[in-house]
Amino acid sequence: MNVDIMNVDKRIFWYALSLQKLYDTPGVHLHHRQAAVVNSEDLPALAPQSRLRGQSFPVAPGNGLEGSSNGLNGFSIFWGGLVRIDVLKVLPETRLTFYGPKALQIHVVSTDKADEFYQKELGVLLTPPTGKERVDDWRGLETMHQLQINFEDAKGPASDVAISGLGWIAVEPVGRSLTNSDNDVEETAKELHFAVHVPRPVEIFVRPPMPVGKAGAEWYQYRELTEKEEEIRPKWYF
Repeated sequence: MNVDIMNVDKRIFWYALSLQKLYDTPGVHLHHRQAAVVNSEDLPALAPQSRLRGQSFPVAPGNGLEGSSNGLNGFSIFWGGLVRIDVLKVLPETRLTFYGPKALQIHVVSTDKADEFYQKELGVLLTPPTGKERVDDWRGLETMHQLQINFEDAKGPASDVAISGLGWIAVEPVGRSLTNSDNDVEETAKELHFAVHVPRPVEIFVRPPMPVGKAGAEWYQYRELTEKEEEIRPKWYF
């Protein structure tokens, strides 16, 4: 008797598939997310409690940064005690907008004072971690990622910097409310440089910008995936 092995395998596969059930498991532990390194009692601080609204730096007007000819250059931004971003080289009008849980406060200090500020304010202004015992057990921001973000069009965000398990930072080469008509972006190097510090083994990645709110509708344009993006995109077989 001749048997078509391929057809038998297909029938077995589809029969087995029909018996399967799909379970949503949002509580799966992933080692590369912020929730894996934060004490369990601090986890509620990472959970969004309301609709996400971005916090932008520099703000306009009045925090003193936008008045500087160097903008954010030479400053470090702390996102709670979990993330530090050193602004190494950006345009004077570059703006960063943070999307994440409101419980994590954002503080901006000069980079040359950032190490001292972190050691002094960890567990006080910079939380989580909270409480002396958790601060003593905290291993710090052990991993630093050097980022170079290139852009072509300064009218919208260049990209998002996503922090696994926390949120993301929208990087605008030229913030709309900070635009200086005297500055010709076309004549500048179209790249931005940052150093991002996070706990080990939290992952960060740079992705295309996500259109958010009415402002996103002004610059977003649909485009097809590039060949490289198609290669790394998960494949689905039916």
